[in-house]
Amino acid sequence: MERAPVAKGIGRDAGIFVVACVCGVASGMFGIGGGVLLVPLLALLYCFSQHRAQGTSLVALIPPTGVLALLAYAREGFVSWKTGLLLIPGILLGGIAGARLAKKLQPQRMRQVFSGILLALGAWQALSAWWQ
Repeated sequence: MERAPVAKGIGRDAGIFVVACVCGVASGMFGIGGGVLLVPLLALLYCFSQHRAQGTSLVALIPPTGVLALLAYAREGFVSWKTGLLLIPGILLGGIAGARLAKKLQPQRMRQVFSGILLALGAWQALSAWWQ
């Protein structure tokens, strides 16, 4: 599939800034942003490869948004510290394994797997939100 040319310069940068603002709001409100919004938007709007979009998302979201959102949620008592701490080793090891597996996938296959996961989780979330 051939991709359209991407704008360069201040217009592109301003667009990326707007996308980042939307993703930051979504991350703070719903705990989503990087994987669910930023990765597809970088791929669709700015023609990033799936691998580049995912790597860029990690750089942009983990340090600033993760820490600031965590502090805001913790102030309100909305953090299960025990569960969060139990998640860290799995996320760490899974992240390493996932990055190694990602290198072995072609960009098109990577995008297919990613979109399939989003579709399945979105359907599951929608069904559980309306029919529970």
